[in-house]
Amino acid sequence: MKTILKTVLLLVLVTTMGCSQNETIPIDESNKLIGHWINPVYTETQIQLTRASSLKSDEYGMSFLAESQCVERSSGWCGTPPLVFSDFKGSWTRTDSILIVTINNGIGLQDIKWKIKTLDDKTLIMERM
Repeated sequence: MKTILKTVLLLVLVTTMGCSQNETIPIDESNKLIGHWINPVYTETQIQLTRASSLKSDEYGMSFLAESQCVERSSGWCGTPPLVFSDFKGSWTRTDSILIVTINNGIGLQDIKWKIKTLDDKTLIMERM
């Protein structure tokens, strides 16, 4: 009976360990901006984003890639349901805490100027200038 109990406990332990995945997101320590940012939380002039391993297919997000390339996943300018998300490519430049993002939104180029308030391993908070 003890052997069966030990076997069942071992199986439960192995199954539980196999199901719990600690996803590690690679972070470029030389430039923490590089990566994927999702789950926007808006205030009056600020946006807070959370680092992720990739963009979600049906939500807003930004990817800051190496070589100053970026991708904005957005539903576009209309924003009326049903929302269809698309990727808009662009570029970015950063000087200290000032970030300028240039996106080709399908109509033309749009420059957005941000001031980075917080940038760490998990959170990006920017204020629109």
